[in-house]
Amino acid sequence: MTRPPDPRALLADLVERPAQVLDRHGAGIPELASLRGCPQPPNHHAEGDVWTHTALALGTLQELPEAVERHAGAALAGAGVRPRWPPRSATQALAVLLHDVGKPLTIAGPQGRWTYYHHDRVGADLAARLIDRLGLPAVAGTLGVELDAEAVSWLVAEHLFWLNTDPQLVTDRAVRRRFVRDDGRGEDLRVLSWCDTLGSYGPDGRPHVDLMVAAERRIAQVRARAAAEAARPAPLLDGHEVMATLGVDQGPRIGAVLAWLRARSHTEAQARQLLRSEASRLASAPLETLRDER
Repeated sequence: MTRPPDPRALLADLVERPAQVLDRHGAGIPELASLRGCPQPPNHHAEGDVWTHTALALGTLQELPEAVERHAGAALAGAGVRPRWPPRSATQALAVLLHDVGKPLTIAGPQGRWTYYHHDRVGADLAARLIDRLGLPAVAGTLGVELDAEAVSWLVAEHLFWLNTDPQLVTDRAVRRRFVRDDGRGEDLRVLSWCDTLGSYGPDGRPHVDLMVAAERRIAQVRARAAAEAARPAPLLDGHEVMATLGVDQGPRIGAVLAWLRARSHTEAQARQLLRSEASRLASAPLETLRDER
C-alpha cells in the first residue's frame, strides 16, 4: 500500500539528500508517480523514462559543482568561463524535482518520436498546485528552510529557455530578464538548466554540454555589459525630453544621444542647451557617428 506523502520529510530530503527524493517520496505523490514509465525519445534521452531523467537531475544537484566540472570543465575553461554556484536551496531542489511533471500530460506523437509541447507551462501550473496542496511553504517555515513557491513555478516555466533559443542570437534583454536579477532566480535557473542537461544522455550515453557552455558564455557577456552600464554616470536628461526635442520615436537613437550629451555636458542646463542647438544633427546623424563621437 502506498504511503501518503510526508511534506516535512520531503522538504528535509530535498535539502539534504535530493538524489534520494524520488525513491523515498515519488510513489506517494501522483504527479511524481506518473513520471515512471513516461517514455522519452532515445536520441535526446537515452537514459530512459522521465522518472530516470529526473532522478539523474536530482543526483546532479546533489553534487554540483563537481558534476559540471567533470562533464564540462574543460569546455568551460576553453570558452573563458568560470561559473560560480549559489548554495543549494529547497527552491532549487523542488524546481529540479518538478521541472518535467508536465510531460505525462502533454506527451504526443509516434513511438520513439514523442513530443511534450507546452510541458513547461503545464508543469508550472502543476507545481504550484502541488506545493499548495502539500502546504510546503508553511512546512518550510517550521524547518527553518527558505522556500519561494512562486520562484519554483517560474523556474519550471522557464526551464526550456536555452533549448528554445540560440545563445548567439538571443537578445541581451531576454538574457537579462532571466539571468541578471536581484532576486536570485537567475542563479537558480542556471542550476536547473545544468541539472536538466547533465541528466539527459545522448545516444553515446553521455550528456551533451555544448549548449550550456555557450549559454554560460552568453550570460557572462550580458552580465559584463550590464555591470558596465550600471557603472556609467546617469544621463543628465530624460529620454522623453530628447524624443520631444528631436521629434523622433523611442529607439536606440535616444540612448546614443543621451550618452553623447553626457560626454559633453557637466550639468542638466548644459545638456539641454546642447540638445536644442544640435537637435537637427542629432536627429539625423548615423548612430555609429554619434557613438564614435562620445
